Formats: sequence, C-alpha cells, structure tokens
Amino acid sequence: MLWLSASSIVCLCFALQEIWVRHPACHFFPLPLLTWVWLAGRDGMARVVWAPKNASAFKWLVTGHLLLALASFLLISPFMAGLSFFVMSVALAVAKGSPAENEAPAWSLPVLSLFFIPPPLMMDQQIHQVLAGLAARLSQGWLDAMQVLHVVQGTIVATPGKRFFVDDACSGTNTLLVAVCVALIVSSLNKRSLVHAAVLLVSAGLLSVASNVLRICVVIGSAHFWGWELDHGWAHDAVGIVFFVLDLLLIWSADHGLHFLLNSSYDSGISSDSWSTPPATATGSRLFGRLSVCVAVIGVTILAGPEVISLARPAAQAARTENPPLEEFQMPAALSGWVRESDKPVEDSMVGNVGVRNQVWLYRKGGLQAYVAVNFPFQGFHDTRLCYTGQGWKFQQQVDAALPGEKAKTVRFLEMNQPTEMTRANLWLVVLDEHGSAQAFSDKPRERMTERLLSRWTRPEPVTTTTYVLQIMTLEPENDARAQSALTELLTGARNCVAAAISNHSPLAGKESE
Repeated sequence: MLWLSASSIVCLCFALQEIWVRHPACHFFPLPLLTWVWLAGRDGMARVVWAPKNASAFKWLVTGHLLLALASFLLISPFMAGLSFFVMSVALAVAKGSPAENEAPAWSLPVLSLFFIPPPLMMDQQIHQVLAGLAARLSQGWLDAMQVLHVVQGTIVATPGKRFFVDDACSGTNTLLVAVCVALIVSSLNKRSLVHAAVLLVSAGLLSVASNVLRICVVIGSAHFWGWELDHGWAHDAVGIVFFVLDLLLIWSADHGLHFLLNSSYDSGISSDSWSTPPATATGSRLFGRLSVCVAVIGVTILAGPEVISLARPAAQAARTENPPLEEFQMPAALSGWVRESDKPVEDSMVGNVGVRNQVWLYRKGGLQAYVAVNFPFQGFHDTRLCYTGQGWKFQQQVDAALPGEKAKTVRFLEMNQPTEMTRANLWLVVLDEHGSAQAFSDKPRERMTERLLSRWTRPEPVTTTTYVLQIMTLEPENDARAQSALTELLTGARNCVAAAISNHSPLAGKESE
C-alpha cells in the first residue's frame, strides 16, 4: 500500500487543492475522504496489493493510474489527477476481490473517490444553474396552492412585495451533493448491494430537490403572509439547517425502506472463483513501487518547483505592489455622439454576496437607446452568460469579433431573448484586465500545453487575475446598418473610457481621493 500511495497521495492533494480553491460547492470532501481512509484501513487494503486476487487486471489498472498521474502533472490538470486517484481506487477494489462478511462492498472505495474529482468545464456552475432554475419552476405549483401571486424569471421568483433570488443555498447545489455523499456512506457502512445504493442515490437527489423547493415556499410564504424575512441572516441559515437535518432523516428512512423492499443486503457468499488468478510476484510489486515513487517525485517537482523558485528570488524582485480595484466608474455625459440620460447610473448595486458591483447607464442617440454596464471586480475570467441564463435569457447566436482596425477578437456578441417577458436583446461584452487591456476571446479552447507548463517556470510574477466586464445592451434591437454602426461607436468609446479609468488608477491616487 505504501508504494502505491506515493503517486496517489500527490494526485489526491493536487485534486483537493483545486476543489478547495475553485469549487466551493464541493467543500464537504473531508466527509468522503475520512470515510475512504477508514474503510481502506479497516478492510486491510495495505495487504492485498502484495497478493492481488486478479493480478492481470490489477497491473493494468495500476499502469493506467501511473500514466494518468504523470499526464495530470505534465498538463497541470487537477481533473486528471482526481481521475487517476479514482483508477487507483478501482485497482484496490479489484485486488481485494470479494469482501468478507464484516467488510464494506467492493464498490465503496471507487464510488467515494468520485467526490475527489474536480468538476471540469465549469460543470459545477452549470449544475447550480440547472438546480436553481428547476427549484424555482417547481415552486410555482406550491405557491399557486398557497395563493401567492408570483412570476418566475429564470432563477428569480418575483412577488408583488419582493424579488427572491434562488442562490446556492436554496437551489440545493450544496445539500444535493452532501445528501448523495451521505447516501453512499450509509450504503457502504450498512453493506448494501450496488442496486440498493444506486436507488438510494436517486432517492437522495429527489428528496434534496423536494426539500429545497419546500424551503423556497416557506421563505416566500412567510414573507407574504406574516412579513417574516427568512431570506437572509441567521434566520435564513437556521431554516437551511432545519431542512438539511430533514434531508438526513429522510435518507436514513429511505435506506431502511429500500432494504425492506429490495431485501438485498450485501451477500458475502459470492464465489471468489473469478478472482482465482495467480497473485502478483514480489518483483512486479517492487517495479510498480519504483514507478510510483518516480511519478510522485515528478509531480511534486512540477507542481511545487515554481513556487519554491519564486520564494528563492530576491525580495526586491518578488515584491510587487498590486493595484486595488476601482471602487466606482463615472461614464461621460457624451460618448461617441451618444448622450447620457441622467447624471447618476440607472442602477448601482452590489451583486449578491460576492462583492461585485454593477453600474448601469442609459445612453440615447436619435431614436436609439442602449444600456452601458460595468461589472467589477472579478477574480479571473467570469462567464457573464451564466448570469443571464440564471435570469431566464436564452441565447440564439454568439460571435466573437474584433473592433474596426483591430485584429484581436476582443468583443463577444450575443443575440438572446427572454421567453417569459417576450423580449429580444443584443449584448456586446468586453473583458479588461487590471491594466485596462482588452482580453481576446480565444477561438481555440485547448491551450498549448507546452507553453502553459513552461510559463509556470519562466514567468517571474503572478498572473493578473482582476478583471472588469463592460456590457452594451439594446432591447428590441434594430438590425439596420446605421444602428449597428452607432452601437459599434458607442462600444469603442465606452471601452476606451473604461480602459483609461483603469490604467490611470493607482494606490496613490486612491489614497488622495479619500
């Protein structure tokens, strides 16, 4: 077990670090991790690797684990690191063979290790949007039964007195994943069959969605009938805890109910004839041990090497003053022939609890009107499409283009509509970094891996992460050439204005303005 754990521990740490930094909805990973470690230790996984019951399959799986581990380090891919740990868990299950009467089912370790794989391609955000929209739509029937007048717009439930945004908590993103994890742990500890576990997983998901829909209705109904504000503060957290405890009790009850109906507790009398292949030799184990240690050393070197070199640089070179993000923007009264309607923004608010400010101005030119919005600051790239999807917008077309006289595709054009309000809109997006430079939208989703790997060693300073998003929106747009030309001029002027404000910003200027 020790020789196999060298590369797998490095992969696990790499994957969990990514989960902790970028996937808050998966921060419950200590629960499946502790369960995995306890089951592996209790069932004697350290002994089976020296004499696996299916030596041929075990060797192939360990080889796949080492190759995936090496690829994850070379490509800087936490997803592949988590996948490598999953393959290693499958190898342990194959080496163990049929479990004894007091041991967990063979599927326990591989299935629990799935929670250590970071969701790729922003899948966790997509799941959040799907669950939030589903919870908002399912709440309509119950709110109608409660005779609460409301309208659902994407992930927003609007009532005459207030608009309720279905965020992470009420969407069930967090509780659904935890409920599924608890269902797996309960099935493992109770030595249930794989069929029982699969049915319990589906039941846990449905129970979590239903309880979160009920939670939304309780929050909205309390505000409507009694004026209780349960949508924020300690009251909102208390309601969440109550419904989460309800989820756990329902999962426990569902496990016993399924066991009664299926009557298929794990059968420990399965014949082990299929695992009767000769055990691996000590020579093969030592070879895998050396390979595992080599892969682990390569991984630690690639992942930690740039950080060590950065710490070893002289303090004067490593020190770098970061410009704090701007606190607000002020768009000019006239912009490329367009005239601002008011001295103050038509909207100036903070978006949720994420610390992002949204400033919106209305500009007119002849019979045309357009909204100019700046959203800031973001840490790294922010996919603005997710925000509009959450508000019920549907996208018909997306085009990445360059402004006249430029080559880089720094503008993203989106044609969309709002089915609920039967509204059409055109949207132009520009992303600027902390220096005011417009960022190009890449038409090649796969970056060059060699350049990505080398840049970690050669780049002397950290990568800029603060970004600003400029948006131009027109409702019920006109598609004639005159309107398009005027909107292009507005976009160019607004981008230059925002870029100038960012580039002229400095810590000294910020202190003087205070």
